[in-house]
Amino acid sequence: MKNSLFDAESWLWKPFGYVADFLILSALWLLCSVPVVTAGAAFAALYDCCARCVLGGEQELLTRFFRTFRRELKLGSGSFLLWAAVLGGGVLLISTFAANAAGTDLNVTLAYAMAALLLFLTGVLAWVFPLLSRFTFTLGSLQTTALRLSLAQLPRTIALAAVVAAGGWLCLRLWLPIMVVPGIAGVLAAYILEPVFQKYEAGLAGTDNENQNDR
Repeated sequence: MKNSLFDAESWLWKPFGYVADFLILSALWLLCSVPVVTAGAAFAALYDCCARCVLGGEQELLTRFFRTFRRELKLGSGSFLLWAAVLGGGVLLISTFAANAAGTDLNVTLAYAMAALLLFLTGVLAWVFPLLSRFTFTLGSLQTTALRLSLAQLPRTIALAAVVAAGGWLCLRLWLPIMVVPGIAGVLAAYILEPVFQKYEAGLAGTDNENQNDR
């Protein structure tokens, strides 16, 4: 009993380990997102570490983060620029429409519809970098796969959009939460997405086994 109190896996110390992981991952994400264009690869590395290390129990968190970051840098940067243009254009369109349109019921309805569409696109974006961290894609196939899965798994997409929107609001409004929120958001995203990814990976493994048996 005495030794168990000082065991890093005990109920007493495990929460502190999670907090440390959130702080480390958030700091790594911030560091690697400083050039802005590299934020996509940083998101992919963040998700990969949350899924594999925080939830999966794998070791060498730092090594895994930078390995994934380097591997996904090119495609992650291209995807980030694409989605920055899409979401930035959406925000600008809604802001311009809200500022200049008359306050009729129709215009209010249109504004809410555009905001809902923007939130859905945020959910689609939340699939992109986790997918990138796990599977091999071209730029186009990554976006179409994210869109297809976001529609097929709509409740998960809505949950992802809520996580991203809430995390972004906290960080932009209060600033201090940015030291821990990216790590927490990554773990929440992993809880939402891992059942889908694991099911898909199991299907791929079964297909490979069938192909080997056919040979």
